[in-house]
Amino acid sequence: MSQDSHTEMPLPAEVLKRYWGFDAFRPMQEDVVRSVLDGRDALALLPTGGGKSICYQVPALCMGKLCLVVSPLIALMTDQVEQLRARGIAARQITSGMKWAEIDNTLEAAAHGKLAFLFVSPERLATDVFMARLPRLPVGLLAVDEAHCISQWGYDFRPSYLRIAEVRAVLPHVPVLALTASATAQVAQDIMQRLGFKHEHLLRGSFARPELVLWVSRGEDRMGRLLRIMDKVPGSAIIYMRERKGTVRIAQFLKQHGIEASAYHAGLPAGERDRIQRAWTANTIRCVVATNAFGMGIDKPDVRCVVHLEPPPDLESYYQEAGRGGRDGRTAHAFLLTGPGDEERAMERLRSGFPTLAEVRRVYQAFADVHGIALGAGMHETYTVDLVALSKRAQLRPAIVSHALKTLELSGLLALSEGVRSPSRALIIATGETVYRMRIGDARLGPLIEALLRLHGGLFEEPSIVDESRLARMLEKPEAWVCDRLSELDSMGVLSYRPRSDSPTATLLAPRQDADRLTLEPQALRQREERARLRLEALLDFVRSTEHCRMAMVLSYFDEREPPDCGRCDVCVARTRYRMPAEESTVASEPLATYERSRLQERWARDEYGGAAAKEGA
Repeated sequence: MSQDSHTEMPLPAEVLKRYWGFDAFRPMQEDVVRSVLDGRDALALLPTGGGKSICYQVPALCMGKLCLVVSPLIALMTDQVEQLRARGIAARQITSGMKWAEIDNTLEAAAHGKLAFLFVSPERLATDVFMARLPRLPVGLLAVDEAHCISQWGYDFRPSYLRIAEVRAVLPHVPVLALTASATAQVAQDIMQRLGFKHEHLLRGSFARPELVLWVSRGEDRMGRLLRIMDKVPGSAIIYMRERKGTVRIAQFLKQHGIEASAYHAGLPAGERDRIQRAWTANTIRCVVATNAFGMGIDKPDVRCVVHLEPPPDLESYYQEAGRGGRDGRTAHAFLLTGPGDEERAMERLRSGFPTLAEVRRVYQAFADVHGIALGAGMHETYTVDLVALSKRAQLRPAIVSHALKTLELSGLLALSEGVRSPSRALIIATGETVYRMRIGDARLGPLIEALLRLHGGLFEEPSIVDESRLARMLEKPEAWVCDRLSELDSMGVLSYRPRSDSPTATLLAPRQDADRLTLEPQALRQREERARLRLEALLDFVRSTEHCRMAMVLSYFDEREPPDCGRCDVCVARTRYRMPAEESTVASEPLATYERSRLQERWARDEYGGAAAKEGA
């Protein structure tokens, strides 16, 4: 994919039009692209839905060199790779769970200029195998997605991100583009310092989303308010819950009231998740009731409504999730429905998110026991995460186990991956001569190899998706037999076979330790908890406020100076109504208008009555 030295570099607008069909860049995108093509390090702060991927994909294609993309989320990487390949652009990824043969094959393809984009998870980036190959890779751009993860002040700090500085040392003349939708001024400064920017260069797009109406509603009848929203706001919707069981309960409630809805969470089988996502994207299902991971990498432009039925942990998460509405530029509503006890539950959830050292040790030991990991073993190996099994083994509640695993991740001992649909893949690693001898001389395995080669081309060149059920039909064998024989060929070193998986996983980033001697940095844990508390307090201040415009509060949090009031949120509308007669202040697009207006009128009546009484008493 390297650019011919005699070929003139294509213009960014030409690349944008050729591969994406767009006639113009979105706000700030062109500035970021130009900065990259000028060879400058840059940090791009763009809101959710601002088109961050275009900012590195277009200049990389203009340069004609390999773009190395570091991303912490396998689901996002998989989505980006699939989208690029669908456009005829060579892209692959290296993630936890991949076998050595597949990693080696991918790195060789990159080294020989066969790839335009190589996506790498931070834990794989830091391995000796990758660092040894790095000098051979024709890298023209290093893109760091979700760059707030490199800052200890960020809301999702990951120690493995700190290793990116080692990549920069190997590639000193390659520009770096860091991208995030969530960074305060302090986090932005920290990102640029940790990535070794030669000169500070911050490109900030406005975080304002004028098409997005932020609305906080308080009260006890949460379900009644949800039904009013569904009745008044037509179109596609996402409803966010904190826990899986809540998604099922709310989806059932909506269906009972004639609203087509489905629950979506990582505990569902991969086929069911795919079915729900396809149906929602096609608008045959109106509402998806989901945990917060839903929406990552899903570019559905016509989401008209995003509802939070309980407060998220911080403003970063809230605005990122709310920002999945209205990406087509048309009006969308983001509702946060609060009720009695929400603040107390949020604070309790925060406290439970930081388990004791003893609990973390028990979970670490249980994880090693469940998978039979010996002391000193397991480094860079990937294992499934079964919370139920770990809970029983550690004799702790699943929520505590989950938080303990997160603590181990944030301490750099392992890397977690939410369940992602991963189809089966195979790569032939034996010589052509060996494969030929087995095809004609092995009566048991030969037919399977023959069928593989007929159905799936390119198995010698790169890992290919294999369909075990189709192979089984072709060979007239049970699918389980095909899977077992593929695993046998893998153990024989004939091919590298990675069975399909959609389970959450954990990759050990250090050899397994003695759990009783496991230590965590107390000061780092205290700082992490304090930062989480401050972020939650900022979110709760946002929810409590009845004086300041919602959008202006969000923009101030992200350090935009003197943001104007939006004129459309619940606070701004309440101010307008206070100045106008109630019968003239109805806004047709407000789903909670009747409910909120009655509450405000009652409050005004009490205020007026109380004021009159005070005057009489005087």
